[in-house]
Amino acid sequence: MKKAISFSVVCLIIISMVSMFSLSSCKAQAAATDTGKTVETAAAATTVSTEATKATEAPATAAPQNVVLKFIDYQGGNNGILASYKEIIKIFEAKNPGVTVEYQQYTVTTLNEYLKPAISSGTAPDMFAIYAGPDVVDINASGALRNLTADIDPEWKGWMGNAYNYKGIYDKGDIVVIPQDALTECVWYHKDMLKEIGWDIPAITDAFTPEEFASMVKPAKEKGYEVALAGFVEPWCYYNPFFNFVHQQQPGETPDMVEEAFSGKISWQQPIFKNAIEVFVKLNNAGVWPKDSLSMDYQVQAFGGWLERKSIFMFPQGDWFAGSMKPEENSAANPNIGITQYPKVNAQATVAYNKNFGSDIAIYSKGKNQDLSLAFAKLTNSPEAAKIFIANGVNPACGLDPNNIPASGNPVLDESIKLYNSPGRVSEIIYTYPDGVKALGDGIGNVVLGVDTIDQVLKNLDEVSGFKG
Repeated sequence: MKKAISFSVVCLIIISMVSMFSLSSCKAQAAATDTGKTVETAAAATTVSTEATKATEAPATAAPQNVVLKFIDYQGGNNGILASYKEIIKIFEAKNPGVTVEYQQYTVTTLNEYLKPAISSGTAPDMFAIYAGPDVVDINASGALRNLTADIDPEWKGWMGNAYNYKGIYDKGDIVVIPQDALTECVWYHKDMLKEIGWDIPAITDAFTPEEFASMVKPAKEKGYEVALAGFVEPWCYYNPFFNFVHQQQPGETPDMVEEAFSGKISWQQPIFKNAIEVFVKLNNAGVWPKDSLSMDYQVQAFGGWLERKSIFMFPQGDWFAGSMKPEENSAANPNIGITQYPKVNAQATVAYNKNFGSDIAIYSKGKNQDLSLAFAKLTNSPEAAKIFIANGVNPACGLDPNNIPASGNPVLDESIKLYNSPGRVSEIIYTYPDGVKALGDGIGNVVLGVDTIDQVLKNLDEVSGFKG
């Protein structure tokens, strides 16, 4: 999960990006949540190396000479990220004469083809991104990740804000990765189409109920389009909204009942989880999305169809596509793309926002330049870097003052940044339980298809999660 990528590039790599969220997002969250794509060779990665002009006078303190810091991630094709790091690298090199940062982009498909063998052979780069979720746990177990907990000083922690508390940056209670770009996951829509069927434009923090979505079906059909499109062939499109539906019903943000259920501390067989699955059943049975959404891929079929205005809403969606809107619908002159939250489970529920980070930086525990790597990672979370990210169409996970957010000139991105920095209940989407997450996604899909029951799915989740009762 996540990002201002051109539509043509996204068509090649988004399904694999989704597997970051199951991370598997939105995966893929979105996750790496998930799945099926054009495979590149690791040699096809993009490399950027810049070196600032060296100062003519010797620095006051001794500085390293001819040091090359190597940094890789899975943002291949994301020109906003590429442009942002080029600027950040120039700033870092100017502050550290004699140091060059070599940045290389792989895709979600090709990163592990290089990274995992490099870790095994002891030749990993100084800094690298990891798919949040199970990969973080696996790679940390190998001893390859520096424990960053003590390195986060008060200034750095302040820059991180809410991102400091995201489960996806931790393993066994320690911070092992540093978030970079932000992820806001909700439901996008065409404002003019919603108005055509008689509905007012909601605030970005509002949510429709399943019953309200159902009432839109008839007038939408009369206009010749669907209420929503969705790419449910990618399971994060099931379980990320499910997490949101559960968090809406919790009495507060803690304890996280999804976390407790995945870890086997509480049973899945209770109303808060059953109600969350029932939302999908209500929407599906009402025809809010077409039946073929259950076999539709997220990127090409669902998102592509939504861009062509075949539906009012895109379920789900996020700021990783903020740069992919058509200019005639996403400009200061015509900000026609709106954002609303996942459906509200019931009248008693509290709207929850799916917020998290897209990519990250880990520091190689056996690297020779860990102090410099820490300084670079901190710089990427700074207010200075946040402004650079926004200028290049990227929502920064850290470094912004919520009361003083610069405009990007991209209406959808501006809405996403505003949402990310708004108060409210945050719904986690990254959980490090691969078997449980898979069983959940498959189970919801089977219920919607009518080949399994909610009760049986929840019973199976208890078994997978090890709940003893």
